[in-house]
Amino acid sequence: MIVYITIILSLILFVVAGLIWLRKAQYDAIHRNFLDLVDQYGGRVVRDAFAIRPKFMGKFMDTTVTVSFSSEKKDKNKSRQYYISIFLQANSIINFSILSMDWLSKEGQNKLGDRIVKNIFDQKYLIEVSDKELMKNLNSKAIETMVSRMHPFAYALVTKKGIILERLSQNLIEDTEFTQINELLEALYGLTKISPQ
Repeated sequence: MIVYITIILSLILFVVAGLIWLRKAQYDAIHRNFLDLVDQYGGRVVRDAFAIRPKFMGKFMDTTVTVSFSSEKKDKNKSRQYYISIFLQANSIINFSILSMDWLSKEGQNKLGDRIVKNIFDQKYLIEVSDKELMKNLNSKAIETMVSRMHPFAYALVTKKGIILERLSQNLIEDTEFTQINELLEALYGLTKISPQ
């Protein structure tokens, strides 16, 4: 009996150790990608321990930027969904949000009510503002151009104090490579230059 218990505990320990090793290997690869951002923009990679998620903190176009990632699993039967999170502390001229229709439906927010919105990008995204006059004068074509560079993403919140982007990721290692992150940062910075026409 003791032999069986020992074998079962050993197998459990082996599986747990394997999962930790796989997680560490993934985080190491993302850490290396973030070091490419350090080489290009300066800044640093923050990582408190070997199996902890790394985070990049630096500058882009003389504005503070933070790149990290998170995950969620809302349904027991579905796989884990990963998001790349970017905060760019660039001052926008106006406040607006860009929301994915897919993300809104998953969040149960597909009833828009009195919200001031406009469909863009083949109805995959909504622009939301707080003022009807602003929506009339908003350069939605310029926004759509930036959206095409960031797609697919859950939402982008553009304010006068900064921008937050939550981007869906199917492969965190590929999606955190310098070329991918640089494209997102350029598009986000472009959103700060959007102004009423």
